[in-house]
Amino acid sequence: MQRRRFLSGTVAAATAFALPARGVAQAQDWPSRPVRIVAPSAPGGSLDILSRMFGRRLGEQLGQPFVVENRAGSGGNIGFDAVAKARPDGYTIMIASDPLAVNPALYATLPFDPLRDFAPIIMIATLSQVLAVNPKVPAASLAEFLALARSRPNAPTVGTSGNGSPGHLAVALLNQAGYPLVHVPYRGAGVALVDVVGGQIDATIVTLPASLPFIKQKQLRALAVTSSRRSRFAPELPAMKEQVATAVVDSWQAFFAPAGTPPAIVQKLNDEFAAALHNKEVTDAFEAQAFEAGGGTPEDLGKFLREETLRWAPIVKAAGIRAD
Repeated sequence: MQRRRFLSGTVAAATAFALPARGVAQAQDWPSRPVRIVAPSAPGGSLDILSRMFGRRLGEQLGQPFVVENRAGSGGNIGFDAVAKARPDGYTIMIASDPLAVNPALYATLPFDPLRDFAPIIMIATLSQVLAVNPKVPAASLAEFLALARSRPNAPTVGTSGNGSPGHLAVALLNQAGYPLVHVPYRGAGVALVDVVGGQIDATIVTLPASLPFIKQKQLRALAVTSSRRSRFAPELPAMKEQVATAVVDSWQAFFAPAGTPPAIVQKLNDEFAAALHNKEVTDAFEAQAFEAGGGTPEDLGKFLREETLRWAPIVKAAGIRAD
């Protein structure tokens, strides 16, 4: 009996040591065929563009194609679900952004769990949303705009790229802080920008890259960014939290794999993406689009996703926000 127990323990110990070794071997052999990058958006959007840019870089670094597959629809959920159900072998990864953390609060049910069904790889980029007003709006600063919101008989109208968008979440946070703004959802940031420039609405909260051309031409007056710190691309603009402590919306893009992907492959992907972030093509593109470069470990990204998912659930519920 003692010998049997000893042998059982020996086999168990050997298996425990073999699993990491097998994972390292898999990482050494990976990739031996093309890798699929799922972009949960239509071609031409920022997620699609980033997927293709990093796909080219990793393809050159690793000697295998990284092929982008667009799986748009349902606020990104179609693409997320496809990756959640993909084989966790390192040959399917995805790019994701804010909706991965916000959608559990926006939708009554989801076929995946963002905290259980994905293996974080790396944060790629962050970008600022900006609050900007039509130049005729009598507010030269964030403080003046918020004072206007409390004093006018009719609350200022703020257009965003849609229900549950980062801009909408920023409006909800200001509403909950006691500033009565009227949210006007659009089907994309472009239409919202056109209407605020034309005076149909008072203000907008959209990405800094989308609004910069209008700001530079003085067709819009920028008042603040929603990110947790000032943007180096517009350092003169305060972060909204300097006036309203709870008004923070960080927009981000990151890469994930299906849960169960061997940790050694996840780490290899992290290393390769980190190297790509220093490539001149990438740094030049980030400068042109006002993206802040990301980085960090898979564990850093996992912690961030958990915090964001838990943070938005009560805020979205209190605001009564539902998906379009």
